[in-house]
Amino acid sequence: MLTAALLTSSPFLLAASASAAEPVIVTCKFEKLPQMILTFRGGMGASDNTLQIGQSKPVPMSVGSSLMSAEYGTQSFTFSLRLPANVSVSAPGQDTLTYYGDCISTLQPN
Repeated sequence: MLTAALLTSSPFLLAASASAAEPVIVTCKFEKLPQMILTFRGGMGASDNTLQIGQSKPVPMSVGSSLMSAEYGTQSFTFSLRLPANVSVSAPGQDTLTYYGDCISTLQPN
């Protein structure tokens, strides 16, 4: 799991923008979903953050102070990395489903 400091404050995202030379990678595994890789290259508001689901091609991801969102085809993914980490998945004509799981970040101490 991500450390509490990473999850409970926006310095996680600020750290991503402060070290633009090295992206911050967060790998998440949510119940019933393939592995997801969130790559933060520029932090909040940057246009080069991405989400990759399983082996699919990465797509752009919007990063806010506490939520991240991305569109994959007709599905919308909204992430919260606060404990417990979760992703809400919505699609036209379907109920929004929320899945919980664990995430690991390259910012975690060894």
